[in-house]
Amino acid sequence: MLGLTRETQMDKARKTLRNVVSYVEDVTGDERLRADVRDAAIHGAKASEQVRKDLDGDGITTRLADDKKLRKNLRAMLDDLDSAADRVRGKKRHRTRNILVLFGAIAAAFLVARLWLSGRLSDTSPDYTETAPTV
Repeated sequence: MLGLTRETQMDKARKTLRNVVSYVEDVTGDERLRADVRDAAIHGAKASEQVRKDLDGDGITTRLADDKKLRKNLRAMLDDLDSAADRVRGKKRHRTRNILVLFGAIAAAFLVARLWLSGRLSDTSPDYTETAPTV
């Protein structure tokens, strides 16, 4: 039917595996991403140690309300994870905007060149009939 072929389960699995491998290669090659994930894990470990102490005691809610250090570690862990997630998602491309800016710059350059040339061509014969004032 119009040259369409059905994709087998094995083909789908191969494609998925290729995507996973390329994703892992990107992640392992990105030093900043690894640093963000590592920092998030460190902050998470610190926060979990502090929480573990409180599970036997007065409870986590009062600890979160009172312990500035725990809140700081949790906030730092979330910031690191956000940064890592942004790196994994990649940069948003602005292809349409860049093309419009390029065409706008070309049009502006064309107009400036046209005005410059039209002004220059009209001034090809200077007017020397005016004499200098005598003092």
